[in-house]
Amino acid sequence: MRDWTKSLLPLAARAAAGLAHFQEAERERAGLWLPVALAAGILIYFDLPVEPHLLSGPVSMLCAILVFLAARQRALPAFLAALLVAGVAGFTAAQVRTLNVTAPVLERGVTSAVAGVVESVGMTPRGRRIILQVESLGRLPAEKLPGRARVLLLKKDPAPAPGSRIRVFGRFQPPPPPVSPYAYDFQRALFFEGIGAVGFALAPYSVETDAAISSESEALEELRQVLSARIRGHLPGDTGALAAALLVGDRDWISEEAEEAMRDAGIAHLLAISGLHMGLVAGCVFGFVRLLLSLSARTALLWPTRVIAAVAALAFATFYLLLSGAAVPTLRAYVMTAIVLAGMVLGRRAISMRLIAFAAMAILLFRPDYLLSASFQLSFAAVTALVAVYEAGRWSGVAGSDGPFRKGVRQLLLLALTSLVATLATLPVALHHFQKAALYGIASNLIAVPAAGMWIMPWGVAALVLMPLGWEALALKPMGWGLDLVLSLALEIGSWPLATQAVRASPGWVAGAAALSGLWLCLWRSRWRYLGAPPLIAASALLLLSPWPPPALLISDRGRVIGVHSGSELATNSGRNGFEALVWRRRAGLPEESTGRRFDCDPLGCVFEAAGIGTVAWSSSAQSLGDDCLHADILVTRIRVPEGCASPRLILGPRDLRPGGSIAVWFDGARPKVVYSRYVRGDRPWTGRKSFLKAKKD
Repeated sequence: MRDWTKSLLPLAARAAAGLAHFQEAERERAGLWLPVALAAGILIYFDLPVEPHLLSGPVSMLCAILVFLAARQRALPAFLAALLVAGVAGFTAAQVRTLNVTAPVLERGVTSAVAGVVESVGMTPRGRRIILQVESLGRLPAEKLPGRARVLLLKKDPAPAPGSRIRVFGRFQPPPPPVSPYAYDFQRALFFEGIGAVGFALAPYSVETDAAISSESEALEELRQVLSARIRGHLPGDTGALAAALLVGDRDWISEEAEEAMRDAGIAHLLAISGLHMGLVAGCVFGFVRLLLSLSARTALLWPTRVIAAVAALAFATFYLLLSGAAVPTLRAYVMTAIVLAGMVLGRRAISMRLIAFAAMAILLFRPDYLLSASFQLSFAAVTALVAVYEAGRWSGVAGSDGPFRKGVRQLLLLALTSLVATLATLPVALHHFQKAALYGIASNLIAVPAAGMWIMPWGVAALVLMPLGWEALALKPMGWGLDLVLSLALEIGSWPLATQAVRASPGWVAGAAALSGLWLCLWRSRWRYLGAPPLIAASALLLLSPWPPPALLISDRGRVIGVHSGSELATNSGRNGFEALVWRRRAGLPEESTGRRFDCDPLGCVFEAAGIGTVAWSSSAQSLGDDCLHADILVTRIRVPEGCASPRLILGPRDLRPGGSIAVWFDGARPKVVYSRYVRGDRPWTGRKSFLKAKKD
């Protein structure tokens, strides 16, 4: 025993020495894990099955601070305690955010008139969609009145002006729950936007009071619409729509064909105002102001031109942020740009990876719900990987003797490296959220990104500057040439065979493992970082291969639509282009445009024969229940099922459907596995329902 113990002593000493070396080498990088811990606390909050107690966040925060104070004398315990404090801070921030946005949600569908003030106006393929600050909705009392409503107007209706008070008669519903368990939660997203009702107009709206801009947000929305209309007036079609998206954040006018083509080509990120656009806007303003000040020798010598240019660039970037709608990528880019410009004013140089960490923490503390959005994850995944790669290598050093040709080749290789890194970094996120990968994204970005950076955005900034003078056409025309090139490239590459690869949806823990292992690779600097490579490769392979089979049977909220996966197709009891069917196909790894068989339907219900499952019956009338009870293997109905109905091996009746929420069924073994989205989501403020967990226990 003593010999065995003695043999372990050298190993323990080497491990301790290695740990000490690791702590010393990574001391400056340890703080980069604080936003990761912050995000973990936010995820824990959103993953809870029930809403935590009001004091759980503050009390946990106090305990975490006490733990940190007790452990602050030693490096490793202090680091772990700091992560604990950050995690509890994320949990508390999410809880506070939920309390701040909690507002009444429409309890059931109503057909009535709604009156309120128009906040914003958007465009969809089905018509204009407005966000209304609700003042009255039918006979609802004030305490049950939703704060905001999203209303789809009639196609023939003109766009109401933001700030105007209108009345519209229509059909309104609570925000829709996910169309499938584990799918994107629209209801939660709308909850954090303060939208408690969605619906569509059944008659033209009437204006009760003309537009009266009463807030800065309404004024900015009015300005955004005016500028978007002027841009699209000079550049018609998708060219003008793309220009409006880049300059003022108005993506509503882009056709589905153009957006799908850019997504398939891997350049859809150009539509989001992100770091590329914000950096170019701030850089162009900085350079122009400094050049203007340098025209005078006295000004150039006596005035702090660098500081003045940085302040002007920050002011214009702030205006650009507000004008574009302050989306998640824009917020991230603005925070980072503001820190860089502030560093110029103070005479300090920002540290890139710390800059990203600060931007992530600033956004997550104020809007923790952004963590769940694909735009946040894609944006930070790309920029974190790029900074990590360029920090690890000596990419910027070019020998003075290099000629123009070698410098050009080097820049081209750096551009290819940037495209490769950004594509690989965002691949797990894209596979998790969209179940689709653009295979030619690296090649298309080699053309699209330089076109945007060196031609499109500089002309776009010039157009914004010239708009007050009415001369924007001078810059918009050249900008349109670059946009036409990018759009033609997207349409061409999107039409190539195997342009995209569809995959099945994977569990959330796979994407989480990919994110954590990728962060391990990017945030550390020593050789220990490479321990994150194997799990990252394994998680990415699981996302690509997705060995988990899709549910054989899917039922939408309250049993309105039923889908059956049969082989390589999806059969439904509704039109193949319904929203539920599109999401179900995408999550099953099937092409969204694929066609599938429909149920055999009549006024009494629908029937479908599925291989490996049997007969699936959807009964909408008591007259068909008797026959379905005798012949169906799976019975779905909102009608009360008689006690003698024992033939089907699975019955999903009124008690399963009427409480709401989607249902998924797997037939892997003898007993079918039934998953209810209402149990997966739990009893949270955004579900807008009574406690299902309590009902399940009862």
